[in-house]
Amino acid sequence: MARTRQTGRKREYRATLFWLVVLVLAAGGWLWYAYGRPGTPPSAATASPSPSARPTGPPAGAQPVRVDFPLDGDSLQVTADQPGPVIDVTEPVQVRLLGIDAPELHGADGSPQCWADTARAELRRLAPNGSRLWLLPDEQRLDPYGRRLVYAWTTDGRFVNGELAARGAVRELAIRPNLAFQQDLHDAVEQARTERRGLWGSCVGR
Repeated sequence: MARTRQTGRKREYRATLFWLVVLVLAAGGWLWYAYGRPGTPPSAATASPSPSARPTGPPAGAQPVRVDFPLDGDSLQVTADQPGPVIDVTEPVQVRLLGIDAPELHGADGSPQCWADTARAELRRLAPNGSRLWLLPDEQRLDPYGRRLVYAWTTDGRFVNGELAARGAVRELAIRPNLAFQQDLHDAVEQARTERRGLWGSCVGR
């Protein structure tokens, strides 16, 4: 009788051990399937930032220049201390900020368009005469007027094109193939329009 009970306990022990092994293998297989399969994309918590994430400072390769003066709300005259990847001369040159369009200082009738003077004043506040900017190009280097096409950052890391858009000083101007930061600029313009900031609160219909 005692031997029969021992045999029964051994069978129960083996059965329990068998099912424990099965459960461990099943759990391991599920974890591998959920997290460890080749080609599984990273989770949202570890995914790389979107290429359109808003810039937070001068990126690698940006060229420093000195601001001579703003020409209007979206262009400036600048001077490079030495030739670089954006400005290849040390003489003063004109640069045009990409992705945005400020009201014209000289409209069709020769007078400033609505918000033109304020847009230039906003640019002057961001980039006063004698200050430093850091410039980066896109696909096209020149516009039809010979101005360098650029994105600009201040020395404290503000994205000038985006700041002007967020303040409602400019409209969006998306021209292919120069679209490196266009999603950020579009979002900034749309938010300013929704909140009726700048020209969107004063120049609608004018």
